[in-house]
Amino acid sequence: DQITLEKPLFSVKSINFVSVTRNKNYTHSYKNGRYSYGFIYIIKGKMRDDFFGKTIKSVELSEGDLIFIPKGCSYSGHYLEDNTEIKILQFDIIADTLPHFLLSPVKIDLSDSTENFESFFKNISSNIHQPLYCISNIYKLLWVIESKNRDIPKKYRKLKPALKELREHFIHNHPIDYYASMCNMSEVNFRRLFKEYTSKSPIEYRNELRLEHARAGILSGEYNVSEAADNSGFSNLSYFIALYKRKYGHTPKSE
Repeated sequence: DQITLEKPLFSVKSINFVSVTRNKNYTHSYKNGRYSYGFIYIIKGKMRDDFFGKTIKSVELSEGDLIFIPKGCSYSGHYLEDNTEIKILQFDIIADTLPHFLLSPVKIDLSDSTENFESFFKNISSNIHQPLYCISNIYKLLWVIESKNRDIPKKYRKLKPALKELREHFIHNHPIDYYASMCNMSEVNFRRLFKEYTSKSPIEYRNELRLEHARAGILSGEYNVSEAADNSGFSNLSYFIALYKRKYGHTPKSE
């Protein structure tokens, strides 16, 4: 049988590598958001990342831990031990629509993977000139994240069709009963369960995806403010700017 693979939603580009060693109490901040996507691996020591305006507020990392932080994410990093050493694999992405799992920071559990990512990060400096090797590992790591995002607790699995629709087509202004019907639920029960699972209303969740998509477009220089708003599903520019300022603490023109 012949099987045709679907076209990937994105492609990786502009890879670079940074190795950093810092002492206890050193702090760095990305208040205006990271300028690229990044995998951060802890070689030794401990650190903590505090995220601004995210459901995940703080993540502590120690030797052998790995975290993915998306482009545009606002956070600060705090080194908790002397001689803490980290390795950062940074890259950018070409995409018409970003997959939902690239929009939020996530600590990656490497124990569930059959790939030897520990060796990859420890030896990355000697392999950075082998682009296919590095790119292949980036895709493998992103697959680990996507696989994790596929797992939804049994209680909330009936929300999967609506979550998938929202993540992949967040520019559409469907009413809430449209998503509820996809899940074979009444609108009242859908709203209740959705809020319980995501800590947001469906509209708040959709706007969060739109804002993160818009910000990525602005930071990349690909879109101006009005274009970013329009391409992310906001038809009212003033409303977009108000939501943007509420989420990020400044207007999109301040980026």
